Amino acid sequence: MKKIPEVYFKESIQNSLGIEIISFATLRDIFAHPLNHNPFQAHQLKFNVLLLVTEGGEGLHSIDFKEYTFSRQSVILISKDQINRFIDLPKNNEGYLLMFTEDLFLDIGMSFPFLISHFYNNQLYDPIHTLNETHFKDLHDLILKIDQKTRSEKKSVRSEIVYSYVKILLLEIFACREMRNNKTVKTAVTEDFIRFQLLLKRNYAEHKQVQFYAEQLNTSTKKLNAITKATVNRTAKEVIVSHLILEAKKLLITPDVSSKEVAYRLGFEEPTNFSKFFRTHTNMLPSEFTKAYY
Repeated sequence: MKKIPEVYFKESIQNSLGIEIISFATLRDIFAHPLNHNPFQAHQLKFNVLLLVTEGGEGLHSIDFKEYTFSRQSVILISKDQINRFIDLPKNNEGYLLMFTEDLFLDIGMSFPFLISHFYNNQLYDPIHTLNETHFKDLHDLILKIDQKTRSEKKSVRSEIVYSYVKILLLEIFACREMRNNKTVKTAVTEDFIRFQLLLKRNYAEHKQVQFYAEQLNTSTKKLNAITKATVNRTAKEVIVSHLILEAKKLLITPDVSSKEVAYRLGFEEPTNFSKFFRTHTNMLPSEFTKAYY
């Protein structure tokens, strides 16, 4: 089994801002030359990405093993460490790929903490969002301004201007998704759900029962289920299972990690129990998933 390629952000003397924008046309030129990864096969980005599709028909992208369609006026959000690949990128698609480092994202998040917990949260929002014409034009203009400023030779205040535009861009996208999903950033229910997610990320291998997380949150299982239902329309158990399956899939496509090892890493005492669990929720055996994905 080949290793899933890890793609790193490449800074240069000319561009030390932690931001880079390339057009789809440039992206296709890159695809045409040998790379350390094939964009149409699974790879893991070590930085954050925002794609804006400005022209063309319907395409298909996979993010963390789930397929999403996109078209003109779509924004595609891919966060650091997600497994992704293009499935279909129509030849007539045009647009821009904005890449920025995790350090830059966290720096922006110091001023707007909700961006860190919400912006790339695929349980709260789909990673692909279609804009209306007004929002599309606004975001398109912002990306063009960012691109222009990153190429500017006047470096004295360039970084502050670029960072300000990026902040506005992220906030505009966030606001668009909030309006579409009819959600409010800071509600007690949403904040409780975020706390549940953070606990789950730290404890999923050792603790798979709803009762544990309810106790950690000083609430009841009934209340925790009400929180997850109100936020993502799933029970707390379904959220736990979904997270376990995602982590299992990531491990199953990792070289030199057997299904048996995956089972133990995820806290299953017996590999057969893991196989039954995985098959119940995916209709595939772990070995079948690995084979199918490659």
